[in-house]
Amino acid sequence: SSVHPMLERAYDILEPYFCQYVLPEEGHGLLATPSRWEQLLDSLPTETARETVGANLKLKWKQEDSSPQEKWKQLLQHLRVKFDLDDNENSAIQSSSKRFKLSSSTTEKQRIAVWHMEVVLEHTYPRLDINVSKMQNHLLKSPFCVHPKTGRVCVPIGDVESFDPFTVPTLPQLVQELDDYCDDPTSHAEHDWQKTSLKPYFEGFQKDFLAPLLKELRQRERDQAEQQAALRGEF
Repeated sequence: SSVHPMLERAYDILEPYFCQYVLPEEGHGLLATPSRWEQLLDSLPTETARETVGANLKLKWKQEDSSPQEKWKQLLQHLRVKFDLDDNENSAIQSSSKRFKLSSSTTEKQRIAVWHMEVVLEHTYPRLDINVSKMQNHLLKSPFCVHPKTGRVCVPIGDVESFDPFTVPTLPQLVQELDDYCDDPTSHAEHDWQKTSLKPYFEGFQKDFLAPLLKELRQRERDQAEQQAALRGEF
């Protein structure tokens, strides 16, 4: 009946992102259209909840123009009232920093009380794939490797908000670009990557990662050399 503190902490962190990025139409649209909110209401964990809270909110939301965030608050509020869930300073009904607290130990109330947390965590909790970490054929950890199925090149991400994974260069595209470059007598590039659409990714990788890393390593070597010189009395 209790929720592990790690999950409570994760919920507190993720619920604002859930409201901002998962609920509205410009995000995942979980509560943006009738088909989507009906799907969510149909996922309520008990038949009683679906036939009462779910059915009532389906009718209510069709007749009013409320935002996805407002619908989420209304859903939690209806569950609290219908199932007599305690709403005190430790409940998670209206704020991500608060939590549901059961008024009894009934199984139905337990399932209802944690359902909202399950929804939030399902849509926002980071997914860890153990095979990506342990299998040597998962090479997307390496920059500029090629995905074996899609042929897309794994490129460094600069601006996360504007990055589109479907626009990255593919292996056939790079081959074609190299062929086109060789057919152009006016082109003069020193390296092959400068002849393709990988150029901005390579340049960004050099500027934002390799150059600062090399600078840091050289500074570390100078510091170590100075320390050794000081120990030997070479001033």
